[in-house]
Amino acid sequence: MQEPVELARELARIARENQLAEIEYREENTVLRLIFEPKKKFVQAATVAAAAPSTTTTVVVEEATAPTAPAAPTGLTINSPLAGVFYRAPRPNSPPFVEAGQQVATGQTLCIVEAMKLMNEITAEGPLKILRVLAENGQVVEAGQALFEYEAR
Repeated sequence: MQEPVELARELARIARENQLAEIEYREENTVLRLIFEPKKKFVQAATVAAAAPSTTTTVVVEEATAPTAPAAPTGLTINSPLAGVFYRAPRPNSPPFVEAGQQVATGQTLCIVEAMKLMNEITAEGPLKILRVLAENGQVVEAGQALFEYEAR
């Protein structure tokens, strides 16, 4: 069986692609049900292996309407090399690696993208100035998604 979080993500992808309101997966003692509520943003999905055959875990995937969509980047962007969870700081209570308007040196860490429980540091390939941060902390990002808008120095 796949890791529960990976399985939930795959089921969510299948449900979105097929515009399903609900999807359910059953295997041995595990039941995973994803329920989508329209016009809301993905918040979280979790699953628990059932301890007893009669136990069912239901996961509600909530989606909230975005107040305003951020403007599309107009300049150069730093894109995520892989799909995962975007983190602006090394720990929850730490300051972000970079802020908008900040000058960045070659090799400086810009963010972390967590994929399959591995923390992947994304670093600057050259000196640059961060113009905008395009992803929210804790947001699931896709491979190739723009994370920062910058100007070369």
